Amino acid sequence: MKAKLKLSVGAALIAVAAFFGSKSAAQETPITRSQLPKAAQAFLTKYFPGQEISRIIRDKELMRTEYEVYLANSVKAEFDGNGAWKEVESKQQPLPVTFIPSNITRHISANFPAQKIIKVEKTKAKYEVELSNGMDLDFNAKGNFLRVDD
Repeated sequence: MKAKLKLSVGAALIAVAAFFGSKSAAQETPITRSQLPKAAQAFLTKYFPGQEISRIIRDKELMRTEYEVYLANSVKAEFDGNGAWKEVESKQQPLPVTFIPSNITRHISANFPAQKIIKVEKTKAKYEVELSNGMDLDFNAKGNFLRVDD
């Protein structure tokens, strides 16, 4: 009887762990452009006009939702749950710089004139920029240069 009880309790614990484990895992769902937050739609229209969208993924976890947009020209843009851009990258071509703070683009133009921006990531504290030569630069939240990141 004790062996059956131990087995039942063990099986119940495994079932509970599997249930909660699956609930905490990300749920990636393909969506359409109209299902993106309005801010993300406006960003794409303004900075990537006429670019065909290959796919859009909504990534939902417990307390957060993010979106990944893949354009036909090999650009990938990531947005938070409100549609604010978090990261934009393109390994095949330079990014348009009009959405990047102007003091960042001025610094790059002045100090790395032959390089193009191929990736930019924005957090609350800073911007991380990758140049076409592979160099990574860090800027504070106001766009002031901090350092070359190794």
